[in-house]
Amino acid sequence: MRKPSCVKELKYYGIHACLAIGEYRPDDIIRVYIDQSNVKTFRPILKWCADNKKAYHIVTVEELDKVSASVHHEGICVLARESAPLSAEEFFKTLSKTEDSQCLLYLDGVQNPHNIGSILRTCAHFGVTYLLGEKGKLPALSPSACRIAKGGAEMVRLVEIEKPKAFFSQLIKQGFSLVSTSSHVSDSLYSCTLPKKMILAMGSEAEGVSKEVLSLSSKKIQIPGSGLVESLNVSVATSLCLGEYFRQHGGFSC
Repeated sequence: MRKPSCVKELKYYGIHACLAIGEYRPDDIIRVYIDQSNVKTFRPILKWCADNKKAYHIVTVEELDKVSASVHHEGICVLARESAPLSAEEFFKTLSKTEDSQCLLYLDGVQNPHNIGSILRTCAHFGVTYLLGEKGKLPALSPSACRIAKGGAEMVRLVEIEKPKAFFSQLIKQGFSLVSTSSHVSDSLYSCTLPKKMILAMGSEAEGVSKEVLSLSSKKIQIPGSGLVESLNVSVATSLCLGEYFRQHGGFSC
């Protein structure tokens, strides 16, 4: 049972992000601020607010600038409870044991909220429903990241891991293979067969995947290119890797 006093409240903004909150977790909505141009688009959410005695205010764009603390609000701002990450224990309770093809994404030191938002959008596009990261290193989802995710933040669950090595060992026992990306290996993403049950590890652009995670990986791959720059932006690299996984194992469901 959620303890409201312990849950952070955030001002989410952006049309797709706010529509997704209304679809996936309307009970977390506390208050809505909206400009007149978006009333029709958000009519179901406004009706839900009225039926559940939640306030909504039709305001000007200038007022939304102040309320959301952003000029990128797209005419809507929703005050809602933050969606808490899953613990490792909660994750294993919800993880499907029957799916033949499953892809999990592990972020190793990726911190930039814009990259996180783009990665969430990519995950949602390719049906990857869990985003894993070490506790204390996986950043909480900011309203900006959620806006960039275009609703993907409500479709992909964050999982905080306290002991990555033990966590990966448990997944490996369940048939998963850990695959890491690195610009210092020769195996091309496009010439290898990706495992059907895969944990894809992506590292930060500065440090890459850690030595500990690399040592646990059964496969290490690189994205081939011209070599004129050392590496791709992590969100772009993630898109290419998940796209290739989807090409090889298309139609998978996580």
